[in-house]
Amino acid sequence: MVALVALASCATTPPLAPNERVAGCWIARGDGGDAVTMRWLPGAAGELNGDLLRYTSAGAGGRESYVLRQTAIAWTLCETTEGGAGACWTVAQAESGSLEGGRAFIDAHGERLRIAILDGGGERVLFQGRRDGCD
Repeated sequence: MVALVALASCATTPPLAPNERVAGCWIARGDGGDAVTMRWLPGAAGELNGDLLRYTSAGAGGRESYVLRQTAIAWTLCETTEGGAGACWTVAQAESGSLEGGRAFIDAHGERLRIAILDGGGERVLFQGRRDGCD
């Protein structure tokens, strides 16, 4: 009986909010010294700012910036550019619904993180790696 109660409490525990899943620093190491880092740090009004940096054996290889924020109806992941906001996607959270306009999927399990966009063009993985120290 105790085991059933414990199992039931695990089943009803709500998943972490997207900002709690991604907060902190992450890294994906590739072959030949290549690496991708992603840092999610607090921004304005409860937002998280995400910076994705690509490194190659020749040095820095590119940068992408994102913001994760909660709106009145859902969490959104937006790509940011020097000119302001770029594309935005609703973050999927265990609900069904249309993929029209695309959806962001943020999966964090233990020390692993995967962020992907699914839209009419298929799936695009933004980042897949493990937790790293923020130094």
